[in-house]
Order: sequence, then structure tokens, then C-alpha cells
Amino acid sequence: MNNHDKVRHPKELLAHRREVKKKENRLYYINDLALEWVTNHVLASVLLFDVALIVPLITLPAPSSVKITLGVISGSWIQWWALPALQRSQNRLQAQNDAKAEVDHETLTYLANLQDEQMVKLQKIDEILKDIKK
Repeated sequence: MNNHDKVRHPKELLAHRREVKKKENRLYYINDLALEWVTNHVLASVLLFDVALIVPLITLPAPSSVKITLGVISGSWIQWWALPALQRSQNRLQAQNDAKAEVDHETLTYLANLQDEQMVKLQKIDEILKDIKK
């Protein structure tokens, strides 16, 4: 699909927003990148998730207090991992949808303005043809 100078791609808009955020507050931008990396790589790690679920199984002959503690920790791990990951992915998806809606609006506005210009030209052509027929 060919690019048109009047129609922006949503990725361009998202990149522009990231650049503006980066220029406005560099510390916030770096913190956002670090949090995204931790959420996507460390918390979403299958290895850490498996370890959190397997450790209680390995320590079954341990005293009850240890098993309860490990069960609580492994049960909480799902919340530690899933909630931030889901929230960040939801925020990312919402930002993409907002960018697409904005780009679609820009495109439709451009097309509506173009249509108005074409209608004015067609009316002028119609007037000229009527004048020629007289």
C-alpha cells in the first residue's frame, strides 16, 4: 500500500508521542521503558512462573507453615505477574486504538474537504456548460 502525504500511519503518531514524552521528561521516559522491560521479560518469564509453582511441590515433606508460606507466595505470583502485564498490554492496545482513531479522523477530514472542493469545481463546470449552451 502506498503512503500518501495527507494520510499518516498510526505508528508514526505513536512514535511522535513517544518522542514528545521523551523530550518533556527524560526520567519518566526511562522509567517507563524500564518498567515495560521488567513487565515483559522478567515478570512474564515462564521460568520464574514455573519455579513459583514447582517449589511448593518439591517441598511437600516440609512443615505445614513452610508449605502454607510457599503456597501463598506461588499463588500471589500469578497476581504479581499477570496484573501488571495485563494492564501494560491494555494500555498499549488503548494507545494504538487512540492513534488509529485520530489518524482515521484526519483522513476522513481530508477526504471530506477534498469532496467539498470537488463539488465546488463541478458546480463551476456546470455553470460554464450552461453559459456555453446559451
